[in-house]
This record gives sequence, structure tokens and C-alpha cells, in this order.
Amino acid sequence: MYAALDLHEKSIQCVLKDDTGKVVRESKVGKDEERILGFLDGTHASVVMESGYNHQHIYDLLKEKGYDVRVAHPLLVKAIAYAKVKSDKVDARMLADLLRADMIPEAYVPGKDVREVRDLVRRRRYMVRLRTMLKNKVHAEIATRWIKHDGDLFTEEGRAFLRSLSIAAVDDYLDTIGFLDGKIRELDERVRPMAESDRYAKLLMTIPGVGHYSALLISSEIADIDRFPDHEHLCSYAKLSPGVRQSGDTQHTTRAIGDSLLNWVMVQCTRVHVRRCDSAITRFYEQVSRRRGEKIAIVAAARKLMRTVYIMLKEEQAFRLDG
Repeated sequence: MYAALDLHEKSIQCVLKDDTGKVVRESKVGKDEERILGFLDGTHASVVMESGYNHQHIYDLLKEKGYDVRVAHPLLVKAIAYAKVKSDKVDARMLADLLRADMIPEAYVPGKDVREVRDLVRRRRYMVRLRTMLKNKVHAEIATRWIKHDGDLFTEEGRAFLRSLSIAAVDDYLDTIGFLDGKIRELDERVRPMAESDRYAKLLMTIPGVGHYSALLISSEIADIDRFPDHEHLCSYAKLSPGVRQSGDTQHTTRAIGDSLLNWVMVQCTRVHVRRCDSAITRFYEQVSRRRGEKIAIVAAARKLMRTVYIMLKEEQAFRLDG
């Protein structure tokens, strides 16, 4: 038996098919664990659902109940099975048919411990982005009023200057920035011991330019280096290798499907690395930069550093300046 769950914010379209593809049971239920378990009760079915923001809870529950559960990559499913008529019922049936044909493009599902680390480092990045947005709002308020100030507005002296202006909007933003500063510090206090006890992060921190936070983020996004058969697959996953689409004599470069957060952190770490360290990667960056410019060079250097990361984690070796 093959079951598919098409997950939505408030409802779930469920379908159950037998080995011949005949619909045995079909129902649209609310977002309720007991109703889903009731739908599957007594079937011992294999279950498939698409990866998304709300799949994790029901995935864990069904795994605990002994079901064989697959998580499908939504973009790859769309590439495999395109339908002119699209509805929840059609989507669920299509997923069940792909499962029955053993054609599910599976998304990697890390263990709970890795997911908890991912949640922590991603939450910290979100807090930093919020803080940056609010700092930009402060700069906008100052610029609107043609107020000039030399130096950083967010040092102790700079904040005292901003408070002296008695601008209500700026004061509100500063209050929120102060709150976020405290939260980010709290998260950093949790990140440091976790990075120091993580076997991948400890190796990654031997790379100049990679600190506790970056190392833990890279480690959690990779999760298990053995799921990548070679460094090219890891670079592609990190969106550091461009895709290629060719038709006849025409060839186009396309953006790879992968992990945007891993791409971001690798580029940031590479920027710090090439400024602070004389390594084989830095020399490679300088050579490419002279020929093709900084933007292309930093991505090429990040790709080279990602290859180094792959070897380090595979062989459990610390970073070497000679690459």
C-alpha cells in the first residue's frame, strides 16, 4: 500500500493506493495527528510527503509509529511530474504514484540533534538580519533629517548621540536593537560550547576565517559528509557550482538547486580568509581576481575552500595552508 500526504497550513490531502494504482481511500483532513493516524491505521503503508516548513512533526510521528516514510524534494517532483490540472487531490495522487514506481526524488532528513543545531544557528542569523534592518532604518531616519555624524552610530558614543536627538522612531529602533543584541549574545553563549564539542566544527575552526558560529553552521548544514559522493556534489549542494543547460549548440549557465545558507556562509568565510591568511586559497583568489574580477574570484575561492572542507571532513584532518 502506498500513501501520500499533501501538506498545507490548515489541511492535509491524504490518498491511499494499492499495488495496481487503484485509489483505496481518499480524504481531506484537518491538521490533526490523530486523524492522519486514523487514515493510515491498519495499512502498514509506505508514506510520502513533500519537504516543507510543516512536514517535520508528522514525519517524526509516523517514523515513531513504524511507518516507512519518504520526504520528496518539491522542485524535483515538479520537474518529474507536471500536470496541466493542479489540485490538492491531483498532487496527492501523483505523489502516491511516484512512490509506487520508486521514483521519489528524496530530500535528506537529518536527525533530531542536527535539526536542533540548525534551528539555533538559523535563528541567530535571523536575529542578526533583523538587527541590520533596524540599523538601516536608523540611518534612514538620520539621512531624512540631513543630520551628520562622523564614525559608527552604534558604538556607545554613537548611541548616546542618537539618544540626544530625541527622535521617537530612532529611540524605538535603538530599544529593539538593544534587545536583539542581548538575544544574539545569549545565542552565542550556546553556540560556542556546541561548536567545541562538534567533531566537524572542531576541524572547521582550524581554517583561518572560520569561527565558532560559522563552523557550527557549516557542520549542521552538511550534517553527514558521507551523503556526498565527492566534493563536486558538495559544491553543487552549496550552490557554488553553476548548473548547465544545453540544447544543440546553445549552452546556458543556470543557478544550481541547493543550500543558500551554506552558500552564504562559505562566501563570507572565504572573504575573511583571503584578507587574513596567506594560503593556497588566497593565492588562487588573487590570481583569478586579476583576470576576472573580485566577484567571480570570491565564488571560485569559496568553491576551492569547499573542496578543502570536503577533504578535511572525509579524512578528519585539520586545515593546511598549502591546501
